[in-house]
Amino acid sequence: MSGRRSGDLAERLLGGPVLWAGLALLVAFALGPFLWVFLSSLKTRQELYATPLQYLPRQLTIGNYVDAWTSKLTPFSRFFANSLWVSSVTMVATTAISVLAAYALARFGFGGRRVFLLLFLATQMFPAVLLIAPLLSQWHALGLLDTYQALIYSNFSFTVPFTVWMLVGYFDSIPRELEESAMIDGCGRFGALYRVILPLAAPGIAATAIFAFVSSWSELLFAITFTSQTEMRTLSAGLLFMVGQYEIQWGQLSAGVIISTVPVAVLFVFLQRHLIHGLTAGALKG
Repeated sequence: MSGRRSGDLAERLLGGPVLWAGLALLVAFALGPFLWVFLSSLKTRQELYATPLQYLPRQLTIGNYVDAWTSKLTPFSRFFANSLWVSSVTMVATTAISVLAAYALARFGFGGRRVFLLLFLATQMFPAVLLIAPLLSQWHALGLLDTYQALIYSNFSFTVPFTVWMLVGYFDSIPRELEESAMIDGCGRFGALYRVILPLAAPGIAATAIFAFVSSWSELLFAITFTSQTEMRTLSAGLLFMVGQYEIQWGQLSAGVIISTVPVAVLFVFLQRHLIHGLTAGALKG
């Protein structure tokens, strides 16, 4: 009886204050750096370099955002536009290629299909640095260095294998009978894909698009290797310009980091439900 009461007490503690304290600690750990950067972006220069350290801004200012966006030394608006273009093209092309490839793998059986899928997944185990030398050689030979194409094609090497693997599992979860019924009613293969399969696979396709955009948006290694001209830098590489040899522009750097999170945050707000559902379905069925 005593053991049962002890168990009930432990369960109440774990289900109450201890649980909430643990969750609060995890949330603080996850959001703490972002909150610190956000508060720093609103401080004046005097507050940023104050001694002792000043945690909260006393005079809220958006000057750091204006300086970061309009600076001629670090053309942040150009970096932002470059990232938006590279990430958007990567997202659209990755989604289109992945949908067609995954549909073919899911619907047309052939020998070695499982091995083929495992090879796709295995590419995610290797670091991107392994691709630097061969890609750099290829882009140099093709005259693609300092171009958007070099960044977009390089991003494909990481986004397409994973999104194909994820979408194959999603297409496998859709009953073939629905597609066959549409074909009996007169739809061709592509008609059934467009009218029946794609609407049902919308959550998985949305997850694919988000993954491709976020991966491309935050990519740094390819950006600093395949571009050397300032006007071709993407946002992640451009932020490095704010870290000088003798001084770090903390205010502009913090504002730049906050601005760089806006497109990704907007995507997550509108599509996060599809992202979670799509990733889960792909992981279970793949």
